[in-house]
Amino acid sequence: MDRIHVTVRARPLSPEDAKTSLWRISGNSIFIPNHSSIFEFDQVFDENGKTSQIYETRTKDIVAAAVSGFNGTVFAYGQTNSGKTHTMRGSKAEPGVIPRAVQDLFEILQQDVDREFLLRMSYMEIYNEEINDLLAPEHRKLQIHENIERGIYVAGLREEIVTSSEQVLNLMEFGESHRHIGETNMNLYSSRSHTIFRMIIESRDRNEDESTGSSCDAVRVSVLNLVDLAGSERAAKTGAEGVRLKEGSHINKSLMTLGTVIKKLSECVESQGGHVPYRDSKLTRILQPALGGNANTAIICNITLAQIHTDETKSSLQFASRALRVTNCAQINEIMTDAALLKRQKKEIEELRAKLTGFRSEHLEEEILSLRNTLLQSELERERIALELEEKKKTQGEWEKRLHDQAKRIENLSSMVLFSNRDESVKYTKKEKRRGTWCPGNLSQVHLKDVHSSIHTDVSTSEPIQPKLEMGPLVPFNELIDKDFNVDDSCKNEEDTKGDANNDHNLPNPRALLLVTNRKRDSSWKKRLSMEDNEYLQQQSEYDSLRESEAILVIKRLQEQINVLEMEKLSSQQNLDTVYDLATEQNVSAREKIEELNNELIKAQEAAQVANEQLISSQTDENVDFIASVSMGIEDVMSEVQNSKEAVQSVILMIDDATKSFSTLCHILLGFKTSIFQDSAGQKLIFNNCQKLNSCLTQTISELENQKILLDSQLSNIQKLLEESKLDAQSSHNSLLERLEQQELENQELISYIQTLEKEVACLTSSSVAKEKETLRKDLEKAKTRMKETESKLKIAMQEKTKLEGEKASAEREIKRLHGQNSRLERDISKRDSLAGKSSKMFDTQRPKDLAVSLEEYKKLEVFAFESETRIASLEEEISAALKEREEVISINEALNSELEDLTEKLRTSTSEIYDLKEEISAVKQRSEESDINQKKLESSIKELMEEKEEFSMQLTNALLEREEERAIWSAKEKAALLGIEEQARSNNEKITSLSTELSENLKIKISTVTEERDKLMTEMEDQQKHIMEVELLLKHCQDELSREKDHMKELSDKISSMEVKMHADKVTNINETAKLRMMLRGTQAKLDAYRLRYKEAIEESDSLKLKYKEASEKLKDMLRSQGLELMDLKKQLAAVK
Repeated sequence: MDRIHVTVRARPLSPEDAKTSLWRISGNSIFIPNHSSIFEFDQVFDENGKTSQIYETRTKDIVAAAVSGFNGTVFAYGQTNSGKTHTMRGSKAEPGVIPRAVQDLFEILQQDVDREFLLRMSYMEIYNEEINDLLAPEHRKLQIHENIERGIYVAGLREEIVTSSEQVLNLMEFGESHRHIGETNMNLYSSRSHTIFRMIIESRDRNEDESTGSSCDAVRVSVLNLVDLAGSERAAKTGAEGVRLKEGSHINKSLMTLGTVIKKLSECVESQGGHVPYRDSKLTRILQPALGGNANTAIICNITLAQIHTDETKSSLQFASRALRVTNCAQINEIMTDAALLKRQKKEIEELRAKLTGFRSEHLEEEILSLRNTLLQSELERERIALELEEKKKTQGEWEKRLHDQAKRIENLSSMVLFSNRDESVKYTKKEKRRGTWCPGNLSQVHLKDVHSSIHTDVSTSEPIQPKLEMGPLVPFNELIDKDFNVDDSCKNEEDTKGDANNDHNLPNPRALLLVTNRKRDSSWKKRLSMEDNEYLQQQSEYDSLRESEAILVIKRLQEQINVLEMEKLSSQQNLDTVYDLATEQNVSAREKIEELNNELIKAQEAAQVANEQLISSQTDENVDFIASVSMGIEDVMSEVQNSKEAVQSVILMIDDATKSFSTLCHILLGFKTSIFQDSAGQKLIFNNCQKLNSCLTQTISELENQKILLDSQLSNIQKLLEESKLDAQSSHNSLLERLEQQELENQELISYIQTLEKEVACLTSSSVAKEKETLRKDLEKAKTRMKETESKLKIAMQEKTKLEGEKASAEREIKRLHGQNSRLERDISKRDSLAGKSSKMFDTQRPKDLAVSLEEYKKLEVFAFESETRIASLEEEISAALKEREEVISINEALNSELEDLTEKLRTSTSEIYDLKEEISAVKQRSEESDINQKKLESSIKELMEEKEEFSMQLTNALLEREEERAIWSAKEKAALLGIEEQARSNNEKITSLSTELSENLKIKISTVTEERDKLMTEMEDQQKHIMEVELLLKHCQDELSREKDHMKELSDKISSMEVKMHADKVTNINETAKLRMMLRGTQAKLDAYRLRYKEAIEESDSLKLKYKEASEKLKDMLRSQGLELMDLKKQLAAVK
């Protein structure tokens, strides 16, 4: 995605304009000082910038990319008299962008030897939204078409094949001579049209290596557009009038659509599903691929920094800054035939096969061996881990045995202390009375039992988790003596159990059984590995059959998976090593602690022996204290033993964690194994797919061969058809000669038909369109009057509504006043009850007056209610009438819309008929051309006749000369005969006379025959001369008719052009009128909608007023009823008072 490259070029200013200029240029930014807006671009050139610098910034790269197959577009944008044409065309001293691009293009083509190129050139202009061909000035009003193969193109545009830059520049000068240029107040030579200089570059690889079959025949087609836009202008500054004003309006319209397209593209409207108006102008339609499409695009924005043109300069810079945000997606344009695609695919398949064979021979065997080695190493490491765990378990069993031995030794030591001197117990009991105050008494016996039980449980059990020892006061020695037998029994029992354990030492441990099961699994796993080896051998055989490129991808995936497995294996080995190191460290620390405990036990034994010796030697009270201290030492030793057991328990837990981690590692290895199986299955699938691809390729090759055979048969058929077509052509040539005579009649018929069509078109344009316009105008005026009437009625209704609202407010005020009167009446009644006689008389005089007033007001309110109801009814009737009128107006509008649609359809039909007339005129032109050809043929035949006439005259002269020669011969013979007759004798006079008579007769006969032949020849000559004269007259008549037909054709073409102009003007007027009518209809519809809303609101308000009025009237009626009842009560009370 490349965005549009924008460069800005400022035109040099006069010294006066330079002094007053507000714009400043610094680097690649342009701004006005003390102003917030700063414009930054890719490149900004001041007045001293040259065209060569502008060309080398971006245009040179676009030209080089066009040779490689990328589309490119460069166009100059700016206001009038800003230097666009100078930038694009330049001069002889300083060539512009187009000459430099052409020279660079041919230089690049000469340097590229590997490809052969074909260049075509076209040059067009867009004048008043009409496309004209500058290389063929007769080609005007060309149309834009779109095709899948060619994309967007201009139909009928001449494309010249060029071979040199001089030829291109000469053609460009020829096109420039036909370009529309005019004079304005701002510029003497102002471009009045947009020009697009287009180079179409086709290239392909040179076919030198076709024998090897390495060429792919892909054709690259790229288009280079160099556009010189006409400048935007203001009529106030240029002083344009008439034709110049029309040209300027079309130029501004096309540039405005270009600006809207750039704006929409910069806002990414198209990606959001919006519409970009490319079709609103022919310029944007032709340049659609360059605007956000498949092309490299550059814009050269030309500006003038004069103070007078500040607004135009600012708008140009805003356009350029918006264009900076537009992105294009340029791609190489290649046209690939089926044969080229097949060649390219075959080439790629051969390359992939070569890669496969090389890769398989070099890497597959090594990878399989590496996989086997990694699997074997994993098996060896697993067995090593199993052996290490077995050794750990053996050391753990040995350590447990040592713990049992230490416990037994502790029991033996305690038994030795307890059974050291049993005889002294009697003496101790005897002295119990004298030493009773020392012993703590029966309270300590319970604690001693607990201590003994805890010691017993500690010594007898070999479980890792044990309860802690309860520390208590020392037990008296006599109680220890009493319980020696139980301890001894327990020791014996423990020794028996130990012996049983030693006898049962050969039984297996449950953990060992687990190892046995694991080893069995290992053996099954080895079987599976052997199966996997077989599968790998099968895969190797399958790899040999792979011949497509997907195998390479599979091997790469396998390599990646193997690398992942190796990384995971290394991580698992590291985890196992860390666990093993931790276990060994804990074992070492446990062994050290056990050795320390053994040393302490040895010391305790020595201390016990010393204590026993002291007990034997001395039996005093001090010995008892010593024994108590020894028992305390034994208890400390037991607590240390307990702590060591807890440490051993923690070590065992760590070993259990290590076994769990090993089991998880086993599961991971099993997962790896399953993944390897899955990979093998995927490889099988890929192999099957490759086989399918090979089969598909073979099928396609066979199909292509069949197609080749079919094509050969088709070629033979085509050759036969060509021969038949030659024969048909000969027969058609003969038939054409016959048809030439019919063409003259057809020409006359066509001329008469064209005259009738012209009359019909004139009638249609003059009568129907004018009448329809008048009817439409009348209908619109009627609709306008009706709309005005409805508006006035609605205004009256709104005024009456306001009046009703005022009356409603007055009624509410009167109701409030009546409420006040009621309240006053109630107060008067209360006062009447409280007051006595005089006040009652006064009240009797005032009360009838208030009642009369209230009755009058009540009557007035009833009258007002009746009047308001009548007004509401009249308003409803008026509203219904207004609704009917609105419906009538809507129906009239619908009829007008239908009439407009009918008019548009008639216009379409008339345009189609005009196009048909044009086609018929073109056919007539063709027939006139054919008649010209026939005339030429007639002239040639007349020439032949003249030649024959000359030949006949020559033959006649020759015949006359022969006759004269014969006469001379005959006269000479006669003279000779007469001489012979005179020499002979007069005897022969009779013979001579006879002979002379015969000869005279013969001569007369011959002369008569000759004269007859001469007369015939003269008549024939006269006939020929008459025929020649007739032919000449016919030729003159044909020439006159042809001249008349040409004049008539010219008149017809002029009439048609005038009719086209009129039709175009009528179209424009009709379009404008239809647009106006549509605008009027839209306005009227909007007004009708507004009136509808107002009418609805008025109806709703009237309904609400009716409801409120009804509620108020009901309230008033209720109030009047209540007041009437109160009055009746008051009258009754007054009557009662009286």
